[in-house]
Amino acid sequence: MPRWGSFDFDELERMAKAFKKALDERVIDRFIQDFLLEMAYRAERKIKKRTPVDSGELRRNWRVGRVERRGDSYVVEIFNNTEYASFVENGHRNRDKTDWVEGRFMMNISMKQLEKELPVYLERRQAELLKQIMNGRRPRR
Repeated sequence: MPRWGSFDFDELERMAKAFKKALDERVIDRFIQDFLLEMAYRAERKIKKRTPVDSGELRRNWRVGRVERRGDSYVVEIFNNTEYASFVENGHRNRDKTDWVEGRFMMNISMKQLEKELPVYLERRQAELLKQIMNGRRPRR
């Protein structure tokens, strides 16, 4: 019969307690909400940079909503209530309806760019959170 030796579970138990405490204090929920809000504001900045400027109204009217939990998912909206925002984003017929004006896709392009960058941001923030949980400190807000 093989001999496995001894194993000290103290560190593993300490880690389990730290995670249980973090879950009980809703640290993970706050982390997800804060992270999504940060990403939404990053996206808003990218979108604003790509938004064409005539009067400046379209660029000024980009907004980030609140993070909401819907079932097992979290949702945050980035929106623009300017009447013509969707036409600039997706394209439209010109006034005399003869030619097509190509869309600028400022939101679409910005969101795709952020999706590519997201794993780097998430990995960095997760490492910070894990370090704070393991050191018994309250995660930053």
